[in-house]
Amino acid sequence: MDLTRTSYEQSSICEVLNRPPPIHNSCCIRIPGEIIHDPDPAIYDQRLIYQGGGLPTFNSPDISTVDLWPIRPIDNLSATVRNLSADASANQTRADLSWSVWGIGMPRQAIASTFVDLARAGFGGSEQTLFWPLPPVVKAAARYGIFINLLHPYDRDPSNNQGEQTLDGFQTSQGRSKTFVVPVRNPSSTVQTISLVAGPASVAPWVTVTPSTVTLNPGMQQSVMVHINVPAAIPASPPGTLISATVDVLATMGGTYLGGVSFVILFDA
Repeated sequence: MDLTRTSYEQSSICEVLNRPPPIHNSCCIRIPGEIIHDPDPAIYDQRLIYQGGGLPTFNSPDISTVDLWPIRPIDNLSATVRNLSADASANQTRADLSWSVWGIGMPRQAIASTFVDLARAGFGGSEQTLFWPLPPVVKAAARYGIFINLLHPYDRDPSNNQGEQTLDGFQTSQGRSKTFVVPVRNPSSTVQTISLVAGPASVAPWVTVTPSTVTLNPGMQQSVMVHINVPAAIPASPPGTLISATVDVLATMGGTYLGGVSFVILFDA
């Protein structure tokens, strides 16, 4: 019997002891929370990294969307997903795949959904790579963003379920400076100010984003210019090797995460 202050704040001990036992209308047994184990399907999640104070890359280590080099559409998209829970398997995790035209905050269109059984962390099958054929409409776009969203009804941590890759790039043998046009869209229903920042710190001095801040009405978009100027002091790739760097451009909207794009640079001249 519950003898907490909340339950019997106005009762004497005699009144409490003389009360009839409660009537239970359910045969369900309450399971202590400490013995309930839930799965944790996960992928490299840019939003989570930003919220943790980091600058994410949109050249996701878990998603493949293009062939290198030169950069061109890939025949089969792939994404590596994993279960971080050592206590529970993540059977029937659903992976939703979608795409957008090149840019930040652009509307997304569904491609496919796939179910995958993920074992407990530390066991075989806890990490798996999924594949999807590249739809013709995406291939025709040439440049695009690919997005993965993981769903499980008992996921204990849904903050690490969304990954994306929006990638372009160039080779220094074709010039050490290049300007990319990046459409930036306000996907919300209110006027928003969107800010863009380039990184990481090692390559940020090479990059100029113009304008770096835009204010847009709902559903409107504006093109920004990302100019990358690679210093001549950066060496070319030795024969038989590839040296590359990635420039990441992160967009925030009203101080919250919006998205971004990445540019891979191959130093071959």
